[in-house]
Amino acid sequence: MRAFTWFVRLILFLLLFGLALNNLEPTVLHLLFGTQWRAPLFVLLLCAFALGALLGIAVMLPGWMRARRLQRAARPHPAPGVDDASATPPQAPGVIDGTPDGV
Repeated sequence: MRAFTWFVRLILFLLLFGLALNNLEPTVLHLLFGTQWRAPLFVLLLCAFALGALLGIAVMLPGWMRARRLQRAARPHPAPGVDDASATPPQAPGVIDGTPDGV
C-alpha cells in the first residue's frame, strides 16, 4: 500500500510539473490602481492556490481552536494526589444510592 501511495504522488508530481513546463509564457495580472504583476502562468496559479489554502486555514482556525478547548474541558481532571479508586467512598452492604434497602 505504501508503494501505491508513492506511485500516485509521483504521477501527480509529474503531471503538475508538465503543466508548469507548458505554461512558461509571461502573463500579466492587472491589480488595483493600475498596478500589474508579470509572472509565468504557473507561478500565478501556484500563488492563487497557496492564497486560497491560507484563507481556508484562517477561516477554519477559530472553529478548530474552540473544538479543542471544548474537548479539553470535557476531559475529567482528578484532584492532585487523589486516585480514581479512592475518589468514591466505599458503600456499606445493602446501601444503594445512599439509602438503606427497604426504606
